Amino acid sequence: MLKIKKGSQDVITISDSGDVTFSGYYQENAPRPLQTGELRITKNSTVKLATVTAGGRRDTHLEKRLFEMALLPLQGLQFKHQSLGVQAELHPDGDFYLKGKVTNALENPAVAGSFAFSQVVYAAPGLDYSSNPDLAEYVVFQTPTPGYETRRIDISDFADLPSFPTWSFTAANVPINGLLRIPQGTGPFPLCLIVHGNHSPQENSTPGYIYLLELLASHGIIAGSVDCNFLNGFNFGENDGRAIVHLEHVKQFQIWNQQSGHPLFGKVDLSDVMIAGHSRGGEGVGHASYFNRLNSVVPEPGDPPVPLDGSVGLGPYDFNLKAVVAIAPTENQYQPVGGRVIIKDNYIILHGSRDGDVWDFQGYQTYDRAHPIDLGNPTQEAEGFKALLWIYGANHNFFNSVWAQDDNPFLSRSEQENVAKVYFSAIAQGILLRRSQYLNLLKDFQLSQHTGWIPNTIRLVSQYQDQQRLFIAHYEEDSILTTPSPPVNASIDTSNITALELSFNQGSSGNLYQQTQGLKADWDVSGNKYVININSGGLPTGKLHLLALRTGQSNDSKNLIDKLQNFTITLSDGTHSYSVKAANIAPLPYPADIRFPRGIRRSVMQTLRIPLRLFVEQGVDVYNIRQIIFLFDEPIISTTTYGGSLYFDEIQLSH
Repeated sequence: MLKIKKGSQDVITISDSGDVTFSGYYQENAPRPLQTGELRITKNSTVKLATVTAGGRRDTHLEKRLFEMALLPLQGLQFKHQSLGVQAELHPDGDFYLKGKVTNALENPAVAGSFAFSQVVYAAPGLDYSSNPDLAEYVVFQTPTPGYETRRIDISDFADLPSFPTWSFTAANVPINGLLRIPQGTGPFPLCLIVHGNHSPQENSTPGYIYLLELLASHGIIAGSVDCNFLNGFNFGENDGRAIVHLEHVKQFQIWNQQSGHPLFGKVDLSDVMIAGHSRGGEGVGHASYFNRLNSVVPEPGDPPVPLDGSVGLGPYDFNLKAVVAIAPTENQYQPVGGRVIIKDNYIILHGSRDGDVWDFQGYQTYDRAHPIDLGNPTQEAEGFKALLWIYGANHNFFNSVWAQDDNPFLSRSEQENVAKVYFSAIAQGILLRRSQYLNLLKDFQLSQHTGWIPNTIRLVSQYQDQQRLFIAHYEEDSILTTPSPPVNASIDTSNITALELSFNQGSSGNLYQQTQGLKADWDVSGNKYVININSGGLPTGKLHLLALRTGQSNDSKNLIDKLQNFTITLSDGTHSYSVKAANIAPLPYPADIRFPRGIRRSVMQTLRIPLRLFVEQGVDVYNIRQIIFLFDEPIISTTTYGGSLYFDEIQLSH
């Protein structure tokens, strides 16, 4: 047993079995004051007065400047058990890595937190909905909570209002309306604003996310649902307008935060803002991320620039968007003049396989474009991370609690809302509240099922790409099978496998509908392999501590329907080698049966993140990797059948 204490309280306990228990949260960076029971470990920190207990013996207090000594080339500070070896390690980049099961103080993020909260309606004054029976559900916005009157804005350069129903305003003076949940306390509190997508304008879509607002508010986050219903109906190409409305809502909270005497004066932490959207709203948040960095925008080719600097009422923006979250988003219904939007903020996307509206998962293309490789500067870090969750059986409408059942869902409304609550809360707490352990859920969906937060009966696939990455093979530079991606000095041997580099965009009705190049590998017997030979000099591992790639089954007949695939990954330094099974990292399920067209199976790849320490512990010199081998030697799981077909993309060293 190894314990690290803060005063008399156990902060980190490492049991003899390697299980680690936390009290409080580990944080990479924590600008706010630490709370009781929390431990901050950052680069060049000093750990003082830590009581270490081992084998019943109380050792002397530990006082050590971190990272001055490395016990192994890859690690900074290691915690070892006499017989079990390294149980935890403090990496030179400042992160704390654990061996064994983590049984820590993390609560289910879908469970309400300790904050009481108030309910607020904010809206522009003078609105009249009661005179039009088609707008009866919007009467709530006629009486905003005292102190929460807002502005009107002109979005006529970006969108028109549909002809039905008849609104009491035009695109030149749309209101800023929303529903809000505010934690009780002095704050300041982070801000999250969610916007709905297209739906019948006679039904108010805004209340459909109250189940998420109240959960986030209970954890200390100001959470609002944005009214964009006036853009709903038979309306097209308006998603740039949704983006402007969303940013102007963030601006409204900026105004209140600076307004002396307002209930939110000084209570909004605008250094931590998260925007989220569903369906067309999910596309809109991508455009909002893009517009947020601009001083002006040309809405359509040939239009004059529209200032976003406040000179004509819109902007300025430049908000600290820490997370952009898209639920079942549309893609490219609006295209900026400069081309399809490329998201540069932290980007997370959730989508269900039984979506009856955006059935083709077109947002996968938005995801592929986010944080792209710079072919002219391939070692450049991205500006943020991106993550994806593909939910087998989830439909389009159940993410909004007031939308009627989507056609033929496999998950119940409560099951789907629970998935949304787990992930939304984990994202918000992990990023906005800096409870960074929750972000492990984005890196490995299995955490949510090992803990019981999401039942194992719900099949999930996840992807994650860190901003720190070195691509070994991203397949974007050419279509030659034997060349890796620059600047890696290597060659690829495909002589023992049927391999093909190809575009992963087969159209919306194909097995693949992405915006990336990748590899398809097919094999018929055990022993086929794909080999990356690293030349002299090895890989510049540096502080990158993972081998990562995304891979998934094709709908080829070599794969058996509803069976898992597997293969072996080996790293060798020329003298020592070690192998891991892909299935021991994450399952590789058969492609999901999507809603339309009937019979189409959509392939969505799974990210495998393999810690290099697994190889270090077996004697492999990860600073001198000479071979990476994908060996196809396993029968399809639960059968005795060999053979298969897998897609691969973005083989990399990562953080």
